[in-house]
Amino acid sequence: MAKLLDHDFDGIQEYDNPIPTWLSALFIITTLFGIGYAIYYPSLPNYHGLSGWSAQNQYDKQMEVEEARYAPLRAEAEKKALEALAALSDDEGTVQAGREVFTQYCSPCHGMNAEGKVGPSLTDETWLYGSEPKDILTSIREGRPKGMPAWKSQLDEDQVKSVAVYVMSLRKSEEAGQ
Repeated sequence: MAKLLDHDFDGIQEYDNPIPTWLSALFIITTLFGIGYAIYYPSLPNYHGLSGWSAQNQYDKQMEVEEARYAPLRAEAEKKALEALAALSDDEGTVQAGREVFTQYCSPCHGMNAEGKVGPSLTDETWLYGSEPKDILTSIREGRPKGMPAWKSQLDEDQVKSVAVYVMSLRKSEEAGQ
């Protein structure tokens, strides 16, 4: 028969029963699983685990999948945006707005007629970074080494597009005049 313990609480006494075997086994299994998990997966600071798993690697893999999935859609959208930009080069209002932005921000380096001063001429045949609409937009937004500043923080997207249209119209008028 189970032994009654000497202590009591509010008149209640307890028996000295051992922990059930199934509960002891469950505790041991859970402890061993936790130790194995902590060894296999990263669980401590500066410890990468035996698996080599990391949240950054998981994120990078997911981004590769997303890039592969959406790259064709992005390419198509970019193509349409560049076609729309090229079509705007015939719109006199956009060209005029671009001329105003160019005069204010670009002419100190490229000259009032884009003939080139400190910056290169924008009316000649050869451009160092390309003369396609995408290249022009990248040059304006991101800047280029050796002096071309990035304008994306000072100009809004409409201003960037209008000055790109203006620069493209300069090339067209120069080519038409030759």
